[in-house]
Amino acid sequence: MKQTIIASLLLLPVSGWGAVQDGRQMEQVANQFLQAQHGQDGYGYQLKLQARKPAMPACGQPLQASWPAGNARPQQSVLLTCVEQGWSLSLPVLASELQMVLVTTRLMRAGEVLEADDIKLAPVNNRSQLNQGIRDQKLLLGQMVRSTLPPGTMLTASQVRSPFVVKMNQPLKLQIRGDGFAVSSDATALGNAAAGERVNVRVTNGKVISALVEADGSVSVQMP
Repeated sequence: MKQTIIASLLLLPVSGWGAVQDGRQMEQVANQFLQAQHGQDGYGYQLKLQARKPAMPACGQPLQASWPAGNARPQQSVLLTCVEQGWSLSLPVLASELQMVLVTTRLMRAGEVLEADDIKLAPVNNRSQLNQGIRDQKLLLGQMVRSTLPPGTMLTASQVRSPFVVKMNQPLKLQIRGDGFAVSSDATALGNAAAGERVNVRVTNGKVISALVEADGSVSVQMP
């Protein structure tokens, strides 16, 4: 029958178990798990120092480490399990909140638009990075990267911009508006621009004019 044993209760030698699990190996497995989890939930973790090591039956299989089920953030302990022997051991941990910013999860090429899977929170090491970085996903989702960014790049406001809704050589609908009238015409974009920006367009007679880009991808000119 599987038994869950709390580390704080296992400070006395246990007789009748034969070989005892190496305490240093248990700590190594726990520390490797904690390192892999570093920053995943916004916290860093380390094992609490114990004056005496818990004594557990030796495990003939690799130990498994995990967070205890149902724990709230931050975690208070890490769970070591020996499936072969049917025991689990809870080791207490110390949690420290980390300074986090958003970084890329994959190679982002210039012109690509950021989606939820393209970014994640990661810890930063100094105040300068924290001040430059972005923590709020809403400020990045749907934005376009200006240049190619390797995986793990910290994202800053200067690296993104509003996506283009008009692109070079794209056929457009041009609306010319004035006091009491509106005229539609075909045009061709001579550059890239986002909604609310201005772009030069060539109209059917060959003339080049500056027009305002609308959210629907059309352009407009307001006559005096």
